[in-house]
Order: sequence, then structure tokens, then C-alpha cells
Amino acid sequence: MHSIHKVAERYKVTYDALRYYEKKGLLPPMKRDSQGRREYSDTDLVELDKLNHLRKLGASVNETKQMLMLSRGNKLTVEACEEALALLQRLNTKLDQRIAETETQKIFLQKKTALFEEKLFDLTKRETLK
Repeated sequence: MHSIHKVAERYKVTYDALRYYEKKGLLPPMKRDSQGRREYSDTDLVELDKLNHLRKLGASVNETKQMLMLSRGNKLTVEACEEALALLQRLNTKLDQRIAETETQKIFLQKKTALFEEKLFDLTKRETLK
């Protein structure tokens, strides 16, 4: 079993976020120890890992809940699978956009770095000639 402290630390989320996920039904109600503290099982961590990925990909709370419920279900319908695929494709498109934006920012940084390296070289060269 894992404490809320260890889980929060592992997933880099707050205690409040973990409680919120439980309250919204993204995680099942946690087992409690004799003092009422939450205890997370290995199965809970698997669910939290999925939840964490979906949230980082930009899925809303409702979309995340839907995906988690679908991944737990044994009796999937064609419609449910189509909805899940549509959501995953939307998340993939959003991720591609974020990657493109990040690549643009990386190019900007490289150009600015090269500019200042050149200026530093010129300034250093002038100082040594004095």
C-alpha cells in the first residue's frame, strides 16, 4: 500500500488533486488505514498513471473519466470504442500542435543563443586586443 504523500510525490500532484480525482470518480474510493488515511494499492497506481497521462495530454475531467471507465469495462460497444478513438485522435492532434509550437520556440532559442555567442566572441576578441 502507498500513502497519499508517496503517491503525490511520485506523480507530482497535490494531495488536493488526488482527493479531487477521487471525489470526481476518476479514482475509486480509496481504502483507509485504521487512522482514516488513504492507502493506494498498486492497481490504484495503474489507474492514476492512465489518469495522469490523459490529463497531461489535455483531456478534460469528463473525458478522462470516460476513458478510464472504458478501459475498465469488459463489455465495450462499437459506439464506445468509436468515442474513445475520436477522443484519442483529438488528443493526438492537440499534442502534435504543442510539439510544433515547442519546436518553433526551440528554433527561436537556438537563433538567440547563436546571436549572443557571436556577440560574446566579438567582445572577448576586442578585449584581448587592447
